[in-house]
Amino acid sequence: MCAALLLFSGMTPAAENFAVASAFSQSEKTANPVGLSQQQFQHLQSYQVLLRSSSPQGESKIIRYSYRKPGFVRMDFTQPHSGAVLIYSPVSRKVKLWPFGLGMFPVLNLSPTDSLIQDDHGHRVDQSDIGVLLSNIRRLQQDGTTVTVGEETLAGRSTSHLSVTGPEGVSVDDVNRYEVWLDNAHRLPAKVVSYDRQGKWLETVLMDAMVINIQFPTDFFTP
Repeated sequence: MCAALLLFSGMTPAAENFAVASAFSQSEKTANPVGLSQQQFQHLQSYQVLLRSSSPQGESKIIRYSYRKPGFVRMDFTQPHSGAVLIYSPVSRKVKLWPFGLGMFPVLNLSPTDSLIQDDHGHRVDQSDIGVLLSNIRRLQQDGTTVTVGEETLAGRSTSHLSVTGPEGVSVDDVNRYEVWLDNAHRLPAKVVSYDRQGKWLETVLMDAMVINIQFPTDFFTP
């Protein structure tokens, strides 16, 4: 039921995008783009994004994904299970699930390792944020290969397309190769396509309407 990633009130203001992009010096721009993306993630406190994922099984997901450090996660489902809400708290290390909508019964209290809220690849809600994704990509970069495919426009956004392949026989969360598009405005992923060791397509995830450092209501993660 969970999305593999691990993800609205509107787009990030243009002025903020410009400020974020300008923060990177010319020398940094020639460094590892995934490392720069990790640096950006380390500096943010929260984000919200609309995740759209698809897989070879024909399953598609649309989820409003909200994250706040040190690890609060909220997923509001549009597809599948329209209206379902899932919240993970790093304080209790538990997941609350409202299958039929927030405030509706039943309310399930689950461990993040419960198979009910893991996808086919065993991805967990407490390991679903962009920081975990970037760490996985960096692990494949070690002794692997990284190819800069080039600059591409994705849904009107300027992005940098990278192809990261781990060493032969090596995978992280079943993934051996990532095709990743980093938004040139905020340096975070805008699209990720994953493949296994045999080159089989596993999943495509689009990340739209990214809002960085969003101020969530006080009880947003503790309704």
